Amino acid sequence: MASARTTAALMVYAGFALAALTWRNALGASALHDGAPLGGTHAIALPLALSLGALSGVAVVGLTRELLARTPWAASMESALREGLSGTSAGELRVLGLAAAVGEEMLFRGAMLPVLSAWINFPVGALATAALFGLLHIPANRALRSWTASAFVMGLVFAALYRLTGEVLAPLTAHAVINLENLELLLRPARTRGARAGLRP
Repeated sequence: MASARTTAALMVYAGFALAALTWRNALGASALHDGAPLGGTHAIALPLALSLGALSGVAVVGLTRELLARTPWAASMESALREGLSGTSAGELRVLGLAAAVGEEMLFRGAMLPVLSAWINFPVGALATAALFGLLHIPANRALRSWTASAFVMGLVFAALYRLTGEVLAPLTAHAVINLENLELLLRPARTRGARAGLRP
């Protein structure tokens, strides 16, 4: 049975998705596509978006592993995240990781980014949505301050994926891969930095 904290988080992410769908529908647009899909049609763009999103997610996960092996700040962030997630079951964490990807991408990239891009321009829209995405990831634990900065950077990456493909599926897939793979890392027993370094290909 899901904990109260997990249930509350799922309701927030569902609210994000509902707000995105309602907002874009009110404007006569979609929170899933924009008007210029990669390849000319959504039928072509969807598999391309899925592939590009998955590849981007895998690349970020690989970079994360390298940073964990080489930098003290990343290792410190991992330890703080591991501690903060203690007490939540593996199943709940996986569901939350997927729900966060869906809710956040639909709101920030599927709704907010195209609205701001049309109102001002895409670079400003990308920066604004990335900044808000980073602010959403401000933690109480000071050891996780770098998490906020990394969320800002990833917000820019996700915006670029949406712009390139015209499909929210691209950043959503990348976000889901990153969340789920990094959660799998956090669910494993803690290792020393030397052991992490041994995981490098």
